[in-house]
Amino acid sequence: MSNNPFKVLESEAQVPEELKKALVSEIDTIRNASTLIELFVGNFINTFMKSLASDSMDERNPSA
Repeated sequence: MSNNPFKVLESEAQVPEELKKALVSEIDTIRNASTLIELFVGNFINTFMKSLASDSMDERNPSA
């Protein structure tokens, strides 16, 4: 077991530059989509929860 089995898996072939660009572009798209989802969903939920908290405080103190 002196040979590393993972070295057998390594290829000497080079990946085409178009494939690298496509992969990076896909990762950027996924990252941007997740950022948008986080902003819209996260902020919506926070706003909704603060609105509920504000409404419950108004019910306890009607003069506010």
